Amino acid sequence: MSSNTLDQVDAQPVAQKQNSELIYRLEDRPPLPQTLFAALQHLLAMFVAVITPALLICQALGLPAEDTQHIISMSLFASGVASIIQIKAWGPVGSGLLSIQGTSFNFVAPLIMGGTALKTGGADVPTMMAALFGTLMLASCTEMVLSRILHLARRVITPLVSGVVVMIIGLSLIQVGLTSIGGGYAAMANNTFGAPKKPAAGGHRAGHHYSAQPPA
Repeated sequence: MSSNTLDQVDAQPVAQKQNSELIYRLEDRPPLPQTLFAALQHLLAMFVAVITPALLICQALGLPAEDTQHIISMSLFASGVASIIQIKAWGPVGSGLLSIQGTSFNFVAPLIMGGTALKTGGADVPTMMAALFGTLMLASCTEMVLSRILHLARRVITPLVSGVVVMIIGLSLIQVGLTSIGGGYAAMANNTFGAPKKPAAGGHRAGHHYSAQPPA
């Protein structure tokens, strides 16, 4: 094989990398109208994901509307602060990428179980929420420590293990979804849970949501 042929073979991977379908690369700055439109898309996408866990927890624990609004505001504020830290990359903290930070559905079922246990034990709303928030603050220290050694955990936490965990999380949310579509815990208290109009309303909302999704 001649040297010219070898040069052509070696140049093919480089050419393939350069012919990327990306419109904008990491360091590019799109025009202001496109930047604002992309920001609006991210805002709408993150808004639902941030407030939904808070709504599920507050509804399951039967919190008043005032406390629910306060917790949703706290979720949005914490998401904004965490996103700024992640995007700006303060020294070793943060990725420097457009990585929106929000809450996780992993905590929905444990918080509902813990709050229900406290409520059953006679705790009022401030005491119950203080116990839950205090536990979360202490548990967050564990996550910060584990983040420093996460690369070592890959030897133990294989894709199979993480996949099973994600599946279990989804299965644990089935009960939450069925409770919500049946009318929630308030409907259980007044014996209207599962009334025909409640699942019908839930089905209408789900159908409207999926019909509004753009085609793949």
